[in-house]
Amino acid sequence: MDNHRKEANIQIGKRLREARNNLGRTQAEIAILLGVSEEHYRKYESGATGLSADKLLVLYHEYGIDPTYLITGTCLKNDFDVDYYIANCSKEQKDAFIDRVLAYMSRMIKK
Repeated sequence: MDNHRKEANIQIGKRLREARNNLGRTQAEIAILLGVSEEHYRKYESGATGLSADKLLVLYHEYGIDPTYLITGTCLKNDFDVDYYIANCSKEQKDAFIDRVLAYMSRMIKK
């Protein structure tokens, strides 16, 4: 593997680890989601193995982890306005959002 590709995989792995920790998920949980062994998942986070497009999409669809952020380190949605979102979403969307925030807070408190 050339040095540029290896460094890119290392940076993607660091961002993946950060996103996983922010979500309060274990390596085992993400490995199961991606259909890989925990050992193989650890290789993603270390940068020894690169993530495929289909794995990036699974992470996006299941946890909302932005593939652009994982690949480039740039967050495209950096101006999220909670008040605007809640005022302009359906009851179902609002309830799902609040459930997700409370679940996240609960995981963080248990750490």
